[in-house]
Amino acid sequence: MKRIRPFDTRQLEAFDVLCRTGSFTKTAKHLFLTQSAVSHSMKNLEDEAGCKLFSRQGKKVSLTQAGDRLLNFVRPFLVEMENVRDELDGFEKFGTGRIRLGASTQACRFFLPSILKEFKETQSPCRFEVKCEDTPECLQLLSEGKIDLAVTLSPFNMPEIEFMPCFNDELRVVVSPSHPWVKTKRIDWDNAGVENFILYNKGSYTFRIITDYFDKRGIRLSSFMEISSPEASKELIKVGMGVGILADWAVEEEVQRGELVSLALGPKKLARTWGISVRKGRKLNKAERMFMKIAEESGCHWMVNRKL
Repeated sequence: MKRIRPFDTRQLEAFDVLCRTGSFTKTAKHLFLTQSAVSHSMKNLEDEAGCKLFSRQGKKVSLTQAGDRLLNFVRPFLVEMENVRDELDGFEKFGTGRIRLGASTQACRFFLPSILKEFKETQSPCRFEVKCEDTPECLQLLSEGKIDLAVTLSPFNMPEIEFMPCFNDELRVVVSPSHPWVKTKRIDWDNAGVENFILYNKGSYTFRIITDYFDKRGIRLSSFMEISSPEASKELIKVGMGVGILADWAVEEEVQRGELVSLALGPKKLARTWGISVRKGRKLNKAERMFMKIAEESGCHWMVNRKL
């Protein structure tokens, strides 16, 4: 009868080495054990498994079908176990092991690199796991405890989320240089409804911000496209396929090269607030608190030194 208990990790490590070398002698040498000790360990492992794991041919060993199945489990298990050991070692030495972070693709490209660079230069080692998701998905992951921090837009009506503002950007109308609005340097909102707008996807916070702006001004769009990629939107705008509404920093290079023109929506800017979101009531460790501090400082630095 099989024994219902976990496998011995030392036996699994010896099993892995034996599978690599195909020799009890080489395995014993690698593990600084006697050949007898390795043989005894493998016999115990077969007893635990309740089946033959090896076929012995002289001094060589090969795996049975059961042994091959066990090996497919053992190798990733040992790798993951080593990763956990390293992470726990990080807790012992540095007080933290990882930060699970959520951020949109644009935030990963624009805001996150400078924060991670400064964190690496000034803080103890820490492993980051970054999930690239838009604000709604990041907030959902936070609520479910699947990430620790998230770079997001200011949440709407989410009392379970705490938000620390870091910086503001501006949403602007973006058109090709040949568009009639470029000559007048203003947007003709009375006739804007007939334009084909290129907007962020409906599920995004940005789409909600833009449509709220339109609703307050009584603007009804007759045609618009939803595109989740700002890069794709810019290419369509360049060839006159529509009018976009994008963040100022997202089109800075194209505006400087004269490929696109950026216009304010009106006398009052349409701003978004970016920052760090965290689940309310969750106790942050030292590394997470430092990450938030660096993010806040980076946001202030960007606001002061922005050229737009």
